[in-house]
Amino acid sequence: MSPLHQFQSLEKPINLEKEVGKFERSLILEALEKCNGVQTQAAQHLGTTRRILRYRMDKLGIDPRSERQ
Repeated sequence: MSPLHQFQSLEKPINLEKEVGKFERSLILEALEKCNGVQTQAAQHLGTTRRILRYRMDKLGIDPRSERQ
């Protein structure tokens, strides 16, 4: 199934930035959960560096202290 099927109608414009941000946020949160909040491991899991992960977390408003369980 195409990701576009999640949208009710293609008549309304799609905010690409917002949708990509939601997807990226969910991937980061899932990686952090799998890696018990260890950002270096989460970054490796996502195929990136810790520095880039932190940049994206800051951009998306993900606070690692509140996400850690």
